[in-house]
Amino acid sequence: MSDEEQLDATGALKVDEDQDEVLEEMSLEERKERLKQARWNVFLYLGIAAILFSFALVGMPFSADYDGFTSSAEKDVGFVWGVPVDGEDLFDVPMKLTVTATKVPAEANVHIGVYVLEEENCQTNLGSLTEEARAGESHSYQYQVTDGPVLDDGTYEFEFKIDPGHYCLIAQYIDADGAKTGASSDGLQVSGKVYPNQFFGGVVGLICLSLSIFAFVGAQKHGETLRSILEGTNESTESKVLAELAGGRLSSGPSGPPPAGPTGPPGEGDAVQASSETSDPAPAPAASPEPETPPSPSMDGAEPIFEATDGGYFFRKMPDGNYDQTVYVQLEDGTYVPHDA
Repeated sequence: MSDEEQLDATGALKVDEDQDEVLEEMSLEERKERLKQARWNVFLYLGIAAILFSFALVGMPFSADYDGFTSSAEKDVGFVWGVPVDGEDLFDVPMKLTVTATKVPAEANVHIGVYVLEEENCQTNLGSLTEEARAGESHSYQYQVTDGPVLDDGTYEFEFKIDPGHYCLIAQYIDADGAKTGASSDGLQVSGKVYPNQFFGGVVGLICLSLSIFAFVGAQKHGETLRSILEGTNESTESKVLAELAGGRLSSGPSGPPPAGPTGPPGEGDAVQASSETSDPAPAPAASPEPETPPSPSMDGAEPIFEATDGGYFFRKMPDGNYDQTVYVQLEDGTYVPHDA
């Protein structure tokens, strides 16, 4: 049946005995599905962020060995991609180098100089570019040198910030005056890494991490709402039985305050009052002597009798015929207990 068929002529929704349960079940299932989707979104965005951070933190490695003919270690790094913004800025690509002096030239005060030159053809003469790099006026041609003299098997770290482009690397020994030095028998080894994905992976990874945080907050809200809905349906069987017993006891209990208890045996006062209210006034009959009532047998061993009154209350009749003024109520197991006003 469609939704339109469930509407009457006035546009009101037709209500049957099961419709509230159906709507509640649909709402509960919908909330469960939303909670499931929110949790999946948290894991999805966290996974994407982890992958992007891995790309950002893992660099592209390369290495260069010492060439005795040129007395230097040269490497065509290739094209380095990134954000195409010229000059020194936040979008520069990090390049980290580790230079190991396997055999230092036999002279005093020897340093290591490293050139990173933006040039497409690394086989051409780069002498003019190295001079420009030593001047330090161009971000495209950079030059760094060790702070102090190098030692055999010493390891030295260099870090450059470069723009996207094609780069050539030159590492060589230099003397105290900054001039190139070294022989074919000397040794030098370069290992490096370029991190072109650091900006892209880092920024997009942060975005995904933020989305995962928002998804986590949404999942927490859906979870709290779902738990509040399920609080009534997750009761234990013992709790439900106790609740039903308590409800039955309340429904079968007295409906109002108890009346005043009788002071003597029932029947005489009520009969006289009823006859006086229903009959016309009549002359009082002549008094006749009442026969003496023989004493009743002892009832010391008899149990008291509980007589019911209006409102579900009981009064206890004692063995001697008198009434206890305490008001009693009957429990479900048949026992009588004093009524707690």
